[in-house]
Amino acid sequence: MADFKKPWKWIQLTNGEQAKIDAEDYERVSKHRWRVIQKSATSKKTVVTSIRTEKGVRQLSLGRFLMDPPKGMLVYPRRYQTGFDFRKDNLVVCTMQERQQMLPKRTHPTTSLYKGVTFDQSKNMWRASLQVEKRNITIGLFKDEQEAARAYNRAARKQFGDMAYQNQIKKRSNRRNIKGDQ
Repeated sequence: MADFKKPWKWIQLTNGEQAKIDAEDYERVSKHRWRVIQKSATSKKTVVTSIRTEKGVRQLSLGRFLMDPPKGMLVYPRRYQTGFDFRKDNLVVCTMQERQQMLPKRTHPTTSLYKGVTFDQSKNMWRASLQVEKRNITIGLFKDEQEAARAYNRAARKQFGDMAYQNQIKKRSNRRNIKGDQ
């Protein structure tokens, strides 16, 4: 369980923003100039510095600097966190596949508000499904979008554990009424 009561400090970034780090890391982190870059493909912001190595100068993210993950592993903030929170309890070392399991629903237009839920027009029902090792597995069909989202949440937690993304289910949506469900 994360211990967010540990002492922490702000570090100043070159663009005027700040990042939160554990107090124990402050001295080591403050020896470098940290800046925010925005990846054009995703528009996600990342905090980086430049490090001189035997192969030349390379860019290093603050998360990778703090966690020093093994080769092939990535460092990401845990779910539901906003801003630049780089306390070690808020960072997770994972594979790309594990990261996908933690991500919320994509933002492009879809039939459902929830991750893992789509509307099946041929059956006039909501389908809950989960992707496991590049295979799409149907969890079930439901009359209600929220019930399909709950089924996804249960299956994702069972399959992927506590780090699985969990839909934040709204009370009731009138986005699409199913025949007989009035």
